[in-house]
Amino acid sequence: MLRGTLGPDFHYRVWVKKYESLTLSPIMGDQGIRISIIVPAYNTPRKYIEPLIESVMSQTYTNWQLCVADGSTDAAAKDIIRNLCAADQRIKYISLKKNLGISGNTNQAFSFVEGDYIAFLDHDDILPAWSLNEAAAAIKQNPKADIFYSDEDRLTENGRTRMSPFFKPDWSPDLFMSANYMAHFFVIKKDLFRELKSLRSEYDGSQDYDFCLRALDHNPQIVHIPKILYHMRMAHGSTAKEIGEKNYADEAGRAAINDYFKRNKIQAEALEVPERPTNHRIKYKIAGSPIVSIIIPFRDKVELLQDCLGSIMEKSTYDNYELILISNNSKERETFDYLSSLQNKRIRIIEYNKPFNYSKLNNLGRRQARGKFLIFLNNDTKVISPQWIEELISVAAQPEVGAVGPLLMYSDSTIQHAGVILGMTGMAGHIFRNLKLGMLTPFWLPDWPRNYLAVTGACLAVETEKFDKIKGFDEKFIMAGSDVVLGLDLYEKGYRNVYWPYAMLFHYESKSVISYKNAPESDYNNSLKRYRPYLNYGDIYFNPNLNLESEIPSLRNSYDQ
Repeated sequence: MLRGTLGPDFHYRVWVKKYESLTLSPIMGDQGIRISIIVPAYNTPRKYIEPLIESVMSQTYTNWQLCVADGSTDAAAKDIIRNLCAADQRIKYISLKKNLGISGNTNQAFSFVEGDYIAFLDHDDILPAWSLNEAAAAIKQNPKADIFYSDEDRLTENGRTRMSPFFKPDWSPDLFMSANYMAHFFVIKKDLFRELKSLRSEYDGSQDYDFCLRALDHNPQIVHIPKILYHMRMAHGSTAKEIGEKNYADEAGRAAINDYFKRNKIQAEALEVPERPTNHRIKYKIAGSPIVSIIIPFRDKVELLQDCLGSIMEKSTYDNYELILISNNSKERETFDYLSSLQNKRIRIIEYNKPFNYSKLNNLGRRQARGKFLIFLNNDTKVISPQWIEELISVAAQPEVGAVGPLLMYSDSTIQHAGVILGMTGMAGHIFRNLKLGMLTPFWLPDWPRNYLAVTGACLAVETEKFDKIKGFDEKFIMAGSDVVLGLDLYEKGYRNVYWPYAMLFHYESKSVISYKNAPESDYNNSLKRYRPYLNYGDIYFNPNLNLESEIPSLRNSYDQ
């Protein structure tokens, strides 16, 4: 159960009225792009099916086909659906002799599609009038793309009020493995659908999830349309209204992910998230017991170092690690007394008594490291989750993953780090900062793993080989920005960076900290130059309908830029 919702839906209604039209594409001619919509129906009440059909008939884009496969067992319901479908010659009504379930009914509809692209629509949901126009515009812009998905919102059961928008990131594989965020509005090339053959009935409840996961086997090109193209009705018994009402969907979703892992020989398992049905917790397996080098630069503040090291040594369940402590111009007697007291074979102490340079300190630590994995860690952190090391390195070990960052919390259990967005607060910001876990926002949950262009260097794990491939931290960056640049360097080498909330630590950074406040001017100038392509809504893992000025996700209130 979600623990809270951020902001009243009133703000969304204002956004819809004032700004939504500014995001829409010009109305197109048919452009030769025909989109076939598949709807599986089963004893669907008139109050749901009639507005659905009307919403399709009201589309501003006219080159569409609607295929309704009806497995209704109630004769009256069947007559209503058949008569409503007779209103437009572009609607194909398929009467089934028996109900084949959601997958079976959908598969029957597929055999009648005439379009080159197929869209999926549930029998109680609604498309806004611009949905197909936006889909066609995206297809025209991206003719080689195989899959398109959009943003979505919820519709009250009476169909009168839109609420709870989900403004999504571009394709984020690690988010998708945790929640089927792509489902609505989903459009796929007919050729790829044909390759997949059909939806599988054994995954009913999460048949669309299984379908998308099987599509990933074909390495499709995926395009996100950052516009609300789908209204998901909060009807009785729907996952939109009460996600826990469909526990069978939760089980089917986990089974679909585990089947994906098995097909692709990925050593991982999808586990249940009891508090959030239809969300999934991925657990990767570690091959062997590789050495992990934890690199901690510090200057005095011995009480912080004691807490940090104490929490690592007392709480960590992973045993094969070394601690590389880099003293930078420490002067206090208490510091050296503490260092002298550390009688532990896994600890090595290095002195670097030159002017502070965060990048140089950590690169020095890497040169001393023996580990297959590196964890760069601030001295003002403290372990919360005992399995933090294995959680971080098991994700970092995945061939396509670059840097991995944990969930970092302030001492009051609000979020300090759940990923970095480029352009936020001017340069780079921590999305979800100061919120609590479980808070629902227009960017949805901070509890989900996600992909980002960067994660914070306060705690960052990376495979040593990948770190070396990009030549480590850029030493032009003295105090601020080097962690973001590291993320960009990895991303531009083809790796994806991951925020992984199952590794949790406290970070005692001041809540009032201002980025670049105490950093040299060169850090600001170098960051501005390096980040430039990703500023002003150039970060693919954010959404252009959200506000870059705030680290708490909120709706954008200007489209002038």
